[in-house]
Amino acid sequence: MMTLQQLAAVIHQRAEGRYEVQLADEMELPEVDHDSLILRLKRARIEKAGWRTVLLIELPSHSAQAAHQWAASVRDVLPEPETSDLFMFMILREASHDEAIRIETDDRFCRKVVARQQETPMEFLDRTFLAALEPPGDVETLSDPLVAALQALSSAQSWTADHIDFWKSELLSTASGADVARSLRASMTGGEDEQ
Repeated sequence: MMTLQQLAAVIHQRAEGRYEVQLADEMELPEVDHDSLILRLKRARIEKAGWRTVLLIELPSHSAQAAHQWAASVRDVLPEPETSDLFMFMILREASHDEAIRIETDDRFCRKVVARQQETPMEFLDRTFLAALEPPGDVETLSDPLVAALQALSSAQSWTADHIDFWKSELLSTASGADVARSLRASMTGGEDEQ
């Protein structure tokens, strides 16, 4: 099972370029008698972005109640609207899969994510707001639903292949819906005859 230090290191790695990360030591937030860490994350390059507070804790599963009490204490001192962006990433030693799911479904005080026994830190983060932006494989196809849809259309209807690039630019333009529809219809006049 992962450790608190491994999880914190991967959070810093995954947040690079996406979030500004701070240790919350200077905020005088409540502490807990278990291995723990408080991180604050704010979207990079967005001036008015709010802070997300992430409580990281590693403890035996029979002590999970202490984590809940800690989350409640931290939530009580966070300023509004930051209380709605409070997360707890939990590493519970000896926790069963069912126990982890039960804890995650209880969103009192904060949103909780519990590490599974065989889960890597990266797999864990993929279940949080720090999920990888790019899935493995052909990044453009998988991460851009418009490109994926247009490629599927081109594969199913070969006559559309010559129009795909134009359609993509029109669909992504700032033109009104009516103007886009007229432009798409005009681009297909030759394609309909071939069909």
